[in-house]
Amino acid sequence: MRYMTMLFALLMIATAADRDLAGRYAGEWKSSSGSGDGAIRLSLDSAPDGAWKLDVVFTFAGADVKTIVRQIKVDQSKLDASYDFDLMGNTLRSKITGELKGTALEGRYQTTTVDGGTAVDEGTWSAARAK
Repeated sequence: MRYMTMLFALLMIATAADRDLAGRYAGEWKSSSGSGDGAIRLSLDSAPDGAWKLDVVFTFAGADVKTIVRQIKVDQSKLDASYDFDLMGNTLRSKITGELKGTALEGRYQTTTVDGGTAVDEGTWSAARAK
C-alpha cells in the first residue's frame, strides 16, 4: 500500500509539471542556414484525459502559415511534436523539440519532406508565454 501511495504521488507531481506547459506562447524561429526567420505562435492545452492539443502558426516571408499537428508528446517541461504545412506548393513536415525555461519554450526544429526523405531546413525557435 505504501508503494502505491508513493507511485500515485509521483504520478501527480509529473502530471502537474506537464500541465505547467499549457498556455499560449509567441516568439521567433530562425533558420541555421540564414535562409529565413519569422514569428511563431503556439497554443498548448491539456485535456482531463491526459491528451494534449497543440496549434502552431508561423510566418514565412511575412505571411501566416497554418499547420496540421501530427504528433505531440509532453513530458514534464519538454515538448516534442511534428506538424505538416504547405509552403510554395510543397507539403513539408517540421519536427520541433523544446523545453520550458522560466516562462519561455526554447528548442530546435527540423523540416523535411513529408516522407522524411529530403532535409529542407533546420534551426532554433523560442517563444515566451503570452500575456
